[in-house]
Amino acid sequence: MSNILNGKVVVVTGASSGIGRAIALRAAEHGARALIVSDVTETPREGGEPTAEAIRALGVPTLFVKTDVSKRAENDALVAAAAEFGGVDVFVANAGITLRTDGAEVPEEDYRRLMAVNLDGVLFGAQAAARQMKAKGKAGSIVLMASMGGLVGAGITVAYSTSKGGVILMAKSLADALGPDGIRVNAVAPGTIDTVLLRTAPGIAESAEGFRQRTPLRRLGQPSEIGDAVAYLGSDLSSYVTGHALSVDGGLLAVI
Repeated sequence: MSNILNGKVVVVTGASSGIGRAIALRAAEHGARALIVSDVTETPREGGEPTAEAIRALGVPTLFVKTDVSKRAENDALVAAAAEFGGVDVFVANAGITLRTDGAEVPEEDYRRLMAVNLDGVLFGAQAAARQMKAKGKAGSIVLMASMGGLVGAGITVAYSTSKGGVILMAKSLADALGPDGIRVNAVAPGTIDTVLLRTAPGIAESAEGFRQRTPLRRLGQPSEIGDAVAYLGSDLSSYVTGHALSVDGGLLAVI
């Protein structure tokens, strides 16, 4: 691994499982000085040891902070925990959910629950991180997790795609608002990534093989590859990159 995150304190939401877990682990492998990982539960869907334990095994100081990102106060408490290590340098708003009942007739309750996590929670986390960065005079990086579903629509993901499209425009708008303070804001838009969520989400799971066959690289992405993209955006290698939505999709959206 590289040392591109050397000295940086990284906070990752939705880090117990899947892509979030890979982002946190990859940040440690890329030299992060300390990690704050959060989720509504500490136990990963995949089973096995919690993310914080796996990172500590790599010799990186780590805290787990239970967080419901849909609540502004809990995002504030999460970011405040980073003060123990000197404050957040890289904030990754990764927490997100899908619905079993998505589509044109998505029920109101499900729709509002998804938006509370996928859109409100991303904004609340970014706001909390930006406030701390500004207070400490840090030229930090905020990375918002979008999706290829935020760049193109699909009838089976009406609410999800709406939320992720909002995340992309949020990144562009926050980049403008926070740029004068030296804070960069970008989004990452994963394609079909081989996670438990992909294999179990109704509709999406059935479509995965078709996506794989259409992807120029002819394979699904790995969660660690999203972790590498996030590490790049969090590092000084991307010091002049802000307001960008980085597709990490094996070329799928270039040809779909």
